[in-house]
Amino acid sequence: MLGVTLSPTRAVTQTVADSGTYFVRHGTDTVATEQFQRTSTRLEGTLAIRNAARTSERWVAVIGPDATLPLIEVTVREGTDRGGRKARVTERARVIFKEDSAAVDAVGGSGVQTRLFETQFGALPYLNLSFALLEQAVRRARVAPEHKQIPFFNLGGGQTVNAKLSPLGRDSLLLEIGSVRYHLLVDAEGRVMGGRIPAQNVVVDRR
Repeated sequence: MLGVTLSPTRAVTQTVADSGTYFVRHGTDTVATEQFQRTSTRLEGTLAIRNAARTSERWVAVIGPDATLPLIEVTVREGTDRGGRKARVTERARVIFKEDSAAVDAVGGSGVQTRLFETQFGALPYLNLSFALLEQAVRRARVAPEHKQIPFFNLGGGQTVNAKLSPLGRDSLLLEIGSVRYHLLVDAEGRVMGGRIPAQNVVVDRR
């Protein structure tokens, strides 16, 4: 099955609408959930972190024909919506990828800041615990199998790290981002159906 997963399928893999929810558990505790929706040109999701601040990260990305995400917007909130009162927005950011750079417009407590970061051509945005964005690396590998490594641009700090994808079994992939190793369960269409981060005792299920 992995031979199919990593073989060239060009833009065909981007045409099927999809949606789901990832449940991220550390041991027996659910630490995050991520709801997402995908169309041929748009990928969006909400990552809810189970922490004291009740942080949620809402993101919307444009899908390019080469399975890159040339633009992504992220809104970070704390708290929950109750009645007519909305959760507090702590940060908004828009990232535009062009060639080997990433332009970041961020709105926070200190106002609007614009920064330009060096990155690599075809870099994908990385958001910690977002498995819908990790799935995009699998799809990118299907569309552009000549790229042995997939660069990720860390939305949390602006660093770029190369990720390596390799077969792990009939329906599994090993995704290595720096020292972090993800075991991903992948179907024939390139969808991430679950996974593990063995060193961190983290398990992910998709429903």
